[in-house]
Amino acid sequence: MNWRLDVNSTEEREEILDAVKRLEPWYHSFDLADWLKIEAIHDSDSVLACLDRLGFPRDFSGKTVLDVGCNAGYYSFVAKARGAKRVMGVELDSHYVRQAKYLSNLLALDVEFIKDDARRVDASLGTFDIVICTGLMYHIADPTNVLSKLSAVCTDTILIESEFLLDPALISMARFIEGSYMDDPTNWWIYGPQCLEGMVRAAGFGRAEFRGFYREPHGELSPEGIPKGGRGFLVGKKDGR
Repeated sequence: MNWRLDVNSTEEREEILDAVKRLEPWYHSFDLADWLKIEAIHDSDSVLACLDRLGFPRDFSGKTVLDVGCNAGYYSFVAKARGAKRVMGVELDSHYVRQAKYLSNLLALDVEFIKDDARRVDASLGTFDIVICTGLMYHIADPTNVLSKLSAVCTDTILIESEFLLDPALISMARFIEGSYMDDPTNWWIYGPQCLEGMVRAAGFGRAEFRGFYREPHGELSPEGIPKGGRGFLVGKKDGR
């Protein structure tokens, strides 16, 4: 994304760089200007380019968008920059909420960020044309419950980027993780593509379609010895079309 952050004053640039430093560590990367590149684990622009090829909307004009598990807000900002009328980001970690709010002000993008749990999403937030979930579903211990809550506030489309099982023999299954995966005890699941499609339909979406993988680490193991999943993209639609 070209955020076009135009700051000419050396003093103001130094203040921004100091603020970004104080807000470390970052998970979402941001290429904001030639003098301001936030490096992080998640190569946001590269992943977005992959998701765009798999059907992530290039035009959000007039849409209302809820970004659940938004982290520092990269995909919230993408939706707003691509024309969304209203965007709300929900994030449980207060550290990432602070990052998101700082960048919203810095980029002059009108996005509302709140600290809350995906399991508490309900109609008090309003309803939304589009719900975005990137890097969220495998962190949810009770995914069917959360998907039902998201369905209740979504009038049209859910966009899910997640980790998926690569083995074709396991396409309709899910792997439950007891303990840690990738040194992270909050990773609970790796879904087969058909499994998550079924869960999305069961939650109230008329159609769910796995659009494909954009990263496939075949044969690689996690530090715990678990076969690594691939990263892919799934779209659910309320109307079934």
